[in-house]
Amino acid sequence: MWIKPRVILIDETEYWEPGLAEQAGKIYGVHLFDENRIVHCCELQGSYELYSLECAVRNYDTIPEEVRDEIEDAWRMGTDPVSYVHTYAIGKVFCLDTQRCKADEYDEAWEGIMEWYQSNTPWYELPTEGGEKR
Repeated sequence: MWIKPRVILIDETEYWEPGLAEQAGKIYGVHLFDENRIVHCCELQGSYELYSLECAVRNYDTIPEEVRDEIEDAWRMGTDPVSYVHTYAIGKVFCLDTQRCKADEYDEAWEGIMEWYQSNTPWYELPTEGGEKR
């Protein structure tokens, strides 16, 4: 079987406390999923299983360190390690292509991929206001 890991950035700014969100500019959840694995959560519409990696903040370099810490702590405490998003919704957000790989044992291979991405933050550019990479 083939595994196609993808990194996805989802704009989660609207779910944050307005004061933090305003200072941050935009807050993105950075998630990893396998494009070749579709799960069904008690419905016919398929979903991707998203694994949270980190949060990305647009104004990270310009906000005070205590605000950065508050955002990072809130993200760690309030983010589910796994979430589900309908497959049709993924086309509406910013995704990064990665290399696909062949695996005989899916769970073991996915565990290795997750460990690598959690240890080696993927390189990405935040989308600009118009939706294109900056």
